[in-house]
Amino acid sequence: MTKKLTLLLFLISVLYFRCDKKQTELEFEQSVVYEIFPALMDSLYYDFRLKLPRPPKPIFNEKGEIIGTDTTGNGKELADYKKRKTELKADSIKLVIAIRDSVYSLELKEREELLKHFSEHNLILNSNDFSTEYKIDLEKLIADDKLKFKYLSEFPKGGSNIWKNEYAFYLNATTSLSRIQFDSTKSFGIFNSGMGCGKLCGTGVRVFIRKVNGKWIIDEIIVNEIA
Repeated sequence: MTKKLTLLLFLISVLYFRCDKKQTELEFEQSVVYEIFPALMDSLYYDFRLKLPRPPKPIFNEKGEIIGTDTTGNGKELADYKKRKTELKADSIKLVIAIRDSVYSLELKEREELLKHFSEHNLILNSNDFSTEYKIDLEKLIADDKLKFKYLSEFPKGGSNIWKNEYAFYLNATTSLSRIQFDSTKSFGIFNSGMGCGKLCGTGVRVFIRKVNGKWIIDEIIVNEIA
């Protein structure tokens, strides 16, 4: 076997190994996304047909300090709210959430947030390639039975235009997911998500996750954007 042929076979094997490793890491990340998704939706989604009751009015002293709250009239509002919530939960209407078709790249600054959040563990970051976007498989998105997911690409393009149209279903919200930054042991991670409910209505969140007894859980969700 010539030296050139030997070198060629070596390069092909290295390239194959790298591609196989990349695919394996991406598949691992996808499995974590689908595992943590139900808990994420439980934390973020809200039936926007349900109006929250007014908060009780604060009571101030002569110095302008809050010393209590005035709950006069709140009892009926709270009772009506709970009744309406039960009714909406029991109806047959599906709450459609439009989800960005593919995950998006995670900003580099989020890596530092992961290190700071779990600082007591002295994490070393996993050097993933975050340039790859992959399409989300709607069939693998598990959430509350009230929810139904559609790709964002099925709706009018142009930001708030999605809210200007009428549909044969109830469009409840929009959401999206970023790539996940893991530590080197793949026991901790961070990604971005959010929930939009209108032209100037929504939140962006930073989600910290960790592996406990072989299961991925949400450690904390921090709101970093409000519209």
